[in-house]
Amino acid sequence: MNYIIDGYNLGHKLPAAAGWLKKGETEKALPLILNYIRAVLPVTAKIIVVFDGKTGIFPALQNPAGIRVKFSRKPQTADDIIREFIRYETNPKSWTVISSDNEIIYTAQDMGAHVLSAKQFAVRQNNKKAATENSEKYQPQNIDIEAWLKLFNAKGGK
Repeated sequence: MNYIIDGYNLGHKLPAAAGWLKKGETEKALPLILNYIRAVLPVTAKIIVVFDGKTGIFPALQNPAGIRVKFSRKPQTADDIIREFIRYETNPKSWTVISSDNEIIYTAQDMGAHVLSAKQFAVRQNNKKAATENSEKYQPQNIDIEAWLKLFNAKGGK
């Protein structure tokens, strides 16, 4: 599966990035958004993240591996780029569009692409991440029984 993501839509759903975006400090939010995406999506996926560009201002970013970042240029918006991409993609069914914009969602669905709202993506990925972390925390086979017995001055049943 491949992904095209409305960057600021997603950023507003990620607590770490949303605060910076609300303050207008996009240069601090962008790496957080990109690092989150890289952490939760498969390394093998094609990933395009599209941001609205401010007139003439395009931050220099250190892109995580495998993520292509695009900035719109006035008068075009990130939404325009995403809609155009899906309309002209030869295999839209192989793409998941992540956005909260209804026009983008409707276009993607009409073209046969998969769709997730930015909120659904953020919540789903955070739930997967939490489930993985919780499953790694308690592994009975990883408990050092001898250390516990020593700690409580108990004798082993061997």
